[in-house]
This record gives sequence, structure tokens and C-alpha cells, in this order.
Amino acid sequence: MRRAQHDRVRAVTTRGFGVAFIRLWLVLLVVQMVFYVLLRLYVRSLQLERLENRWDARHPDQAGNTAARRAFVAKAMTGFNRSLRARLTLLVFVLPTAAILAIVILVNWQ
Repeated sequence: MRRAQHDRVRAVTTRGFGVAFIRLWLVLLVVQMVFYVLLRLYVRSLQLERLENRWDARHPDQAGNTAARRAFVAKAMTGFNRSLRARLTLLVFVLPTAAILAIVILVNWQ
């Protein structure tokens, strides 16, 4: 009798752990997406600012928002998504997930 009750409690606890883990993963994914979008916008704006400053330094007579400056910035930003700086923002997904997975494994190691 006691053995059956113990097995039933263990099954419920194990099932609850799976649901809690999935819920944790989903919340973490949503938070990571928000941080990824914000970080991506920030890194992109820094690159745009850097390019605009480079244009202004090279062409002091054409300072301001001109068509040539917009074309220069647009052309320079075409390869930005493939740059190392842009790709490093993907670590927002990898590092926290790996850290939480390691913590869950270490805490539940038996």
C-alpha cells in the first residue's frame, strides 16, 4: 500500500516538473526575444550613428541629412546583418538558456 502511494506521488511530482520546466522555458524565450529585439535595435543604431559621423567627417560641406548621405548609409548597412557584431546579439538566446539548463541539471542531479 505504501509503495503504491509513494509511486503515485513520485509520478505527480515528475509530471509537475515537466510542466514547470516548459513554463520556465516559454517565459525565458519571451524575455529573451524582447531583449534580443532591443539589443538589435541598439546595435543597429550605433552602427548608423557611426556611419553618419564618418560621412560628416569625410564631407564637411555636405553635412546634414542629404540624399547622398542616406545612400552611403544604406549601402554600408547592407552587409551589417552578416557582421560579427550583429551575430553576437544571438548570444542573448544561447547564454541564458545554457546557464539555466546547467543550473537545473546541477540542482536536480542525483
